[in-house]
Amino acid sequence: MIQNNKIITLVIFLGFFISVLFTINNLNKYDKNIKTADDLYYHQMIKFDAYRYLSHGYEIKNQLKNGKNFFETGRGHFTKYLPPRIAAAYYYVFDLDFFDNFDKKKVNLGIHFPYLLFQCIFYFFSVSLLYLSASKIFNRKICFYLILFLCLEPTINQYHASFWSESFLFSFIIILCSLIIRQNPNKWILFLVGIFLGILSLQKEYAIFYIIPIIIYYLFYLKNQKLKNITVLLLGFLIVLSILGFNNLKRTGNFYLMAATTKLSLHTHLIDYVISVARNLDDYEFNKIEGEAVLQWLNNNSIEFNSDSKYLKKSKGYMQYRYSLTSEKDVISFDNYIMSRTFNYMREYPFDFAKQIFKRSIHITLLNPFHIYSDHKYTSGEVYYLSNEHDKIVPYRVFYTLIVYIVCLIGFISMIKTKNYKILLFLIMSILYFLLPVSWLGNTRNFVPCLIFISFFFAFGVDRIQELIGETKKQQ
Repeated sequence: MIQNNKIITLVIFLGFFISVLFTINNLNKYDKNIKTADDLYYHQMIKFDAYRYLSHGYEIKNQLKNGKNFFETGRGHFTKYLPPRIAAAYYYVFDLDFFDNFDKKKVNLGIHFPYLLFQCIFYFFSVSLLYLSASKIFNRKICFYLILFLCLEPTINQYHASFWSESFLFSFIIILCSLIIRQNPNKWILFLVGIFLGILSLQKEYAIFYIIPIIIYYLFYLKNQKLKNITVLLLGFLIVLSILGFNNLKRTGNFYLMAATTKLSLHTHLIDYVISVARNLDDYEFNKIEGEAVLQWLNNNSIEFNSDSKYLKKSKGYMQYRYSLTSEKDVISFDNYIMSRTFNYMREYPFDFAKQIFKRSIHITLLNPFHIYSDHKYTSGEVYYLSNEHDKIVPYRVFYTLIVYIVCLIGFISMIKTKNYKILLFLIMSILYFLLPVSWLGNTRNFVPCLIFISFFFAFGVDRIQELIGETKKQQ
């Protein structure tokens, strides 16, 4: 056992060392501001969602420095709640300025290595916690392959050297796994499960309902005082969510928990494409139709908006009206209206949506160990997807994906044969939960959280393959 612990420790340190080297390499290559045609800048590593989180965090840091109450800080709850707060804590503790030049959106260089280093430390700490739990349940070989996968699998580990929110997301999922797979959990463990379920929902907005499959799991396997134990779990969950709700209440006057993206994403990422194809519209025409519908809704409900805003001067699309609303309460009503339009469209064209969702759901499961490389190298995903390099890399991704999935299939069959039904129920429900709500996006990055749970199948698969090889040698 002591010898096995030394090997596991070595693997964890090896994974950490590789991640730190990768981080240093990325910062050396891509910690740069690139000037655009309109005399503004974008940072090669900090753009799109990463820019939203970090710039928002810097804004919160300044509000705190100016004496604002924590629960009144921040922008409207558009997307993930926790990533900007993590960034805010970093800028606040080290008293750093995110911008070198705010007006030109020029990011300060050379200030983010400690941020990424902490990200790496936290991930490999979470892996260590998982090993402590797994070693009490599985044999040493399965534990070794499980930790090896989590420490070295490139699709997962590439995110530790980036500013995407995935690295912290993986860490919270792994900590949850380490708590949930424990045998006969006491009330303190269940309380911590609730706490980390709440934290996970702040890190990934659609994870807010992940508590449902977890409760179902415990209803099957908790032996005593099921109602009391689940109440303890719910208490931890609600304590964390109350922070989010109270923050929204202090800032807007409304207590709410759902991020705007949970209501808008289908419309912005799926409806526009499907309806444009079904009605033979281009992007401009669809945007115009939606904008006209929104304007009529705003007028019918006497909702104020800034008709002279910079957004409406560029376009009369529906999102431009959202950006021009003067009250965050009205923004919430707007998002509810768009969500109702989304469901109306889906009822009108059910087969068109089913076809597109199926197509994207197949694509999302293709592993992409090169995402961070392309994200840093190219200005956007759209530019990369149209490049020759993308086409050259796809065959390697397909081959790698097949190898991983074949091993996992063997592991899945092995777990059934060895009657590991308890862990199987948890893993299958978790994979389905983190896959189904985002499969329609077709973005392979959204599938990566499932790999944390799939790692268990991989470990059992390698162990079974090793057993089969040993049996074959004996027969010879």
